Amino acid sequence: MVSLSAMSDFNTTDFAAQMRDFQASDDARQKLFADMLERYTALLEEYETLNNDYASEREIRRSYQQSVNQMQREVAETRHELEDHSFVLALIDGDGVIFQDALLRAAGSDGGSEAASRLQHAIRDHITSLYGNSGNWPIMVQIYVSLDKLAQKLASVGLIEKPSDLRTFAQGFSLNQSLFTIVDVGQGKERADHKIKEMLRTFSDNPTCRHIIFGGCHDAGYVLNLDQYKHHAAKAARITLLESTPAWRGFTELPNFRRTRFDNVFRNTELPEYGYTVSRSHALIQPNISAPMQPPVSAFVTPVTRTLTDPVPAPGFTNPPPGFPSAPPGFPVSNNPRDTPTMSSPATTASSLAATNSTPEPTDASWAAVGKKNGVPPTEKISIAPKSKSNKKWAYYNKEEQRLDEPLPPKDKAAYEAIEARMKRSGKNLCNHWHLNNGKCTNGANCHFQHEPKLSNAGLIALRYKTRSLACKDRYCQNVSCYLGHQCSFERDQGWCPFPDTCNLRHTHGMDKVKATRWDEYGEMEEL
Repeated sequence: MVSLSAMSDFNTTDFAAQMRDFQASDDARQKLFADMLERYTALLEEYETLNNDYASEREIRRSYQQSVNQMQREVAETRHELEDHSFVLALIDGDGVIFQDALLRAAGSDGGSEAASRLQHAIRDHITSLYGNSGNWPIMVQIYVSLDKLAQKLASVGLIEKPSDLRTFAQGFSLNQSLFTIVDVGQGKERADHKIKEMLRTFSDNPTCRHIIFGGCHDAGYVLNLDQYKHHAAKAARITLLESTPAWRGFTELPNFRRTRFDNVFRNTELPEYGYTVSRSHALIQPNISAPMQPPVSAFVTPVTRTLTDPVPAPGFTNPPPGFPSAPPGFPVSNNPRDTPTMSSPATTASSLAATNSTPEPTDASWAAVGKKNGVPPTEKISIAPKSKSNKKWAYYNKEEQRLDEPLPPKDKAAYEAIEARMKRSGKNLCNHWHLNNGKCTNGANCHFQHEPKLSNAGLIALRYKTRSLACKDRYCQNVSCYLGHQCSFERDQGWCPFPDTCNLRHTHGMDKVKATRWDEYGEMEEL
């Protein structure tokens, strides 16, 4: 127990100070505890948030990983399917890329079958050299061609015997390989081009189409379609330019494209302009320029006297149509109609055939008497063409389906000279298509030849004589209104041609002149 004396000695001031110190220390301790509790509470909240975030991220990561795994499986399956469905596409313009002569001449469908086999091996070898894993890629070949037009051309140059042979060839080609097809685009300009351009646009971005072989380097119209890929190295590398005949310059300047040739499948030269005579056994090919040198003598035909009004190469020879070579040097030429010789030739049409005991035609019925003053034909005239039972236009063909020409009405010298003078004055030739096609010309105002004024009937006949001297490139021409020549008129009318080596239609010498069928402008056929 504290004594009273000790309490009296205790300083209250110091006691109060010590109490204040204790109070301050308690406050500081309390504040520290409060701060620590607040920070601990914040840390707990942050921990809870982070824990929740972690759990969410873990769930997202697991979901993402599952998605990645699923996508990887899908990518692997897609790659597998892509590999399984990959193919090579060959787009070929058959109007300019022509099969080898030996393939076309092969009998029946064997040529087409052999062509398909060769093409399949050629494409396979080329693709194998580019891709190591291409062994199972199917090869699809699409050849777009105007089949009838090409058939007529090939027959005209002697690579096939008749136009129908090309269809047999196409059938054999398509049957040999299940994905090989020759597509007939029919008659019409740029039809094959349109289809090939669309196919190129469609498959150039198709991932299953691993490579495209483009066979159209002969046609400059395709350059613009390929030009868009030339700076895209990856796309350009997926296209091979197939060259047959020398490629147009625009194709050789395209960068990044691959190039190849299949010379054992396709011709590397253009088709000849004129034809050849091909033997049935295909063992011999000879130029078809032979012609009989003496006119045949017919004992049952009454000759029709024809007086020629143009300069002639020699007495006894008929004058060639305009466009034929001039008379050889040294042969007499007369510009006086009274000095021109006459020549009798057996007529080849039905209207001029007569028995030997029939009465000859009177002098007034001769060709020279047909024309009247100023070149206007009379109302009644003698025509050597057979009279048709209708107003239809007909095109005549022999048994080999080769086009034959009907003789023209007599030519008026004055009308012919008027045409020559008109062209000389203007310095321009007449537009054959406009004058002989009822005023229709595809060039319109851009045509470089003369249109107006129109020619008279006599002038039109004279112009037809000029155009008949120009050979039509299609010996199987189906254009009923074609104004070009399809056979030598000399050989047709008199049995032989005085210009066997220089005749513009010498490739028709020796052809069968007997009419077998005729076709009208509506596609109807009659057998004769």
